[in-house]
Amino acid sequence: MTGERSWATLPNAITLLRLLLVVPIVVLLVEGEQPVLTVVLLVIFGASDWIDGTLARLLGQVSSFGKLFDPLADRVGVVAIVLAMIVAGLLPTWTAIAIPGVELVLLVVYAVARPARIPEASLLGKARTAVMMTGIAAVVFGILPGLGWLGDIGRWITAVGVVMHVVVGVDYFRLMVAGPRRPRPRP
Repeated sequence: MTGERSWATLPNAITLLRLLLVVPIVVLLVEGEQPVLTVVLLVIFGASDWIDGTLARLLGQVSSFGKLFDPLADRVGVVAIVLAMIVAGLLPTWTAIAIPGVELVLLVVYAVARPARIPEASLLGKARTAVMMTGIAAVVFGILPGLGWLGDIGRWITAVGVVMHVVVGVDYFRLMVAGPRRPRPRP
């Protein structure tokens, strides 16, 4: 897809809606009120990640903007939701160090190394996202009455996802450092 409005696609609109869902999810998690609504919004958040990518491919609306915006929305959303879950006492504090820590390191490496392109999502990266979303969803489902045991399982699944996140981050780091560089702008 080319042209100045190649960003204006249905998949990118879904990604934007996913990003906008982060605000009410975070508020609801921190307040600890309305667990059913919290769970519904989180399920929509997670499902929209699959939906936007699938639609982009099916409709032929894969765009450069979408390739950047989708993973950015994922990262911002997951970091904000995980931090809210930590504030709410639903996840251990070490997850707050690992998830944003990897993202911060990658951002710095990107700024310093100036790779010619951002590494595309790997199969392991996609699996990591699925595992983390599943774990996070299970933890949130655990706030529903009678499902506390699911929160315990979700914490274990999230821990596996966080470990995968670190492994994927190391791989992205390697790709950015080893790949071709963009030329520095001349003054």
